[in-house]
Amino acid sequence: MKRNAIILCLAVMVIASCTKYDDTYTPSPSAKDNFYVVDWTAAADSSTNSSFDRYWNTTSHVFNNTYDGQVAWNDYWPEAHGLDVLVDAYLRTNDDKFKQAIFDFYEGVRIKNWYSNTWENEYYDDMGWHGLAHMRALEATNDQRYAESSKNLWRWITEGWTDYEGGGIKWRKQSDVLGEAKGIPANGPAAIIAARRYTKYPEESHGGFNNLEWAKRIYDWMKYNRTILSSGRVFEYLNNTNNDFSYNVGTYIGAALELYDITGDKIYLDDAIKVTNYHITYNVDKSYGVLTDYGEQPGGGSGHDVNLFKGIFIRYFTLLIQHPDLPAADRDRYTKFITNNAEYLWMAGTQKSPSIKFSYTWWKNPADAETWGDLRSALSGTMLMEAMATLKGEGLVD
Repeated sequence: MKRNAIILCLAVMVIASCTKYDDTYTPSPSAKDNFYVVDWTAAADSSTNSSFDRYWNTTSHVFNNTYDGQVAWNDYWPEAHGLDVLVDAYLRTNDDKFKQAIFDFYEGVRIKNWYSNTWENEYYDDMGWHGLAHMRALEATNDQRYAESSKNLWRWITEGWTDYEGGGIKWRKQSDVLGEAKGIPANGPAAIIAARRYTKYPEESHGGFNNLEWAKRIYDWMKYNRTILSSGRVFEYLNNTNNDFSYNVGTYIGAALELYDITGDKIYLDDAIKVTNYHITYNVDKSYGVLTDYGEQPGGGSGHDVNLFKGIFIRYFTLLIQHPDLPAADRDRYTKFITNNAEYLWMAGTQKSPSIKFSYTWWKNPADAETWGDLRSALSGTMLMEAMATLKGEGLVD
């Protein structure tokens, strides 16, 4: 029996290691005929500078929501991703204009927060996005205001844990006892925050758990309640694949990588690879091999939340590509995939005059898709260009 068990285990390992994925896409005739070799550093420079000039409000120190300067004053969560892009740009270029914007952001967006006069908000997922971005702003600039805000944000997030459905962070404070909309949107960012705070503040604890314990319990809740273990599918609703959104996969990857780096347990790296492989196989437009999320749309000017989801996936997908322990075959597949997405966005999904405007559909010109130029699409596209510049700088893409 032992011998048979060993043979069975080896067979499973061989099958798992030899899995083939269908990466053959059939683009429309001549879809890439006019594509050219892109200088990704230059593309990131023009994208980020254009987005900064178009969307950063130098008076209110918040991000405008549209290409033509409208501000949605109740919009809290996209601001965090705007801060992430400012940090990306500052780390890559060392340009003081981005550092100044990171400084100004703190008071500008805090005042914009409709829920309180602090960074506390009704929505745990929104506080999670800010918690992540504030920790990065602190690391990039050493602005100690972000040390205080990120500490408080994490404390408020831990208060959202409930035992319903075996645990997990609620979606919002007013959720009832049945855990309204509990899922990865709140738990993915929380798990990453917990792991990063354990690395930086190993003695910190909340509710009787240190940060590593928080990271593990949140991660385990996601793994056993919001993924299909056999396939790597990450879901919000088990019976509705339309809601298998990119950003949920992204933060799951991010949490898995953080826990792998802390513990050295290869199961976390394997988890990250498995969910990535599922997502880039099944949640793409098969005509182009480009990421797509159900529900991408103009959204009446302010943009639709879904338009930001791909960029969030790209942020954590890039960290996986960069990871030194990623198998070479996976890295090769992933770099080809991200490059294909970036080429389509830059050469088919971007209006370049009078300034950069990204489409929410990465293979369609924004003139064909929408006219508003919403912030969410701008941030998502800029994240992809910044990712490509980073990967190019490390010699991982051409």
